[in-house]
Amino acid sequence: MMENNTPIYINNIQIENIESYIYMGQRYSTRDKNHDKAIQRRITAGWTAFAKYRDIFKGNIGTCLKSD
Repeated sequence: MMENNTPIYINNIQIENIESYIYMGQRYSTRDKNHDKAIQRRITAGWTAFAKYRDIFKGNIGTCLKSD
């Protein structure tokens, strides 16, 4: 695919050219067709969420209190 480096201006302000961005939790890339970075980001987000509630999951709280 041919790369176009022509700057784009809106109201005399140049639009930034980026290689990747996050939209609704998904990483999109204009160059990389490999999804390894997006997968790694989701794994990290999952572990971060788990760590946030680690005390509940591993604590001595009764099972009936852990369910919704």
